[in-house]
Amino acid sequence: MDFAGYRYSISEMLVSDDNTLNGATEAEFGRDTVINVEKAHYKNQFIRGSWHFVDETSDLSPFLRGQGYSFGGNNNKNLLVNGDRKVWGLTEIVTHNGILVWQRIYLPKGAFISLEQLDLTMGHEIFHTILNNARLFDDYTLSGTNKRSWAHEYYTSRWEEQYVKFRGWQKLNLDMESFNTDAFYDKSLEGLINKIKPIFNNYLKSTLK
Repeated sequence: MDFAGYRYSISEMLVSDDNTLNGATEAEFGRDTVINVEKAHYKNQFIRGSWHFVDETSDLSPFLRGQGYSFGGNNNKNLLVNGDRKVWGLTEIVTHNGILVWQRIYLPKGAFISLEQLDLTMGHEIFHTILNNARLFDDYTLSGTNKRSWAHEYYTSRWEEQYVKFRGWQKLNLDMESFNTDAFYDKSLEGLINKIKPIFNNYLKSTLK
């Protein structure tokens, strides 16, 4: 969405399956939980942005509500909902003439289903903010089935895969991003993909410890 040089955009982490709590760690909904995870695994990563916690639709910005997002309540696992899509978390970005103005990560109450799922969701969204800070804004190609395949999400999926293995969370059935492989092979996105790669490598190194 563009208005007088301002552009609003959204990156989201979709829900595709059920998260199981077998062996997972209970998490309390609130800022203290997020700050503790941030200090433990993402220290000094999330800059020029803010956290926003959602347990009712009014916690969302007018732009997000205008795009059809709402808080799903218990029937939708206390997640963000937009049509048939359920969302663990999303990042709202505002730019002006290509310059980042502000960004905000929304975490619905349902993302706190376990400490591990919250951690994974936070890491996913933080990587979006790092790329936005670098002015490497997301772009997509269309797959053979006319589905959008995003450059950012290609790398977030690779990060999630490595992060879950590193933490030993394979048996927790955490919800993870699809691979978005079509974005990697699309020549029109090659420049963006190549610029993201070194940032991805640094992020992977900083979080796998």
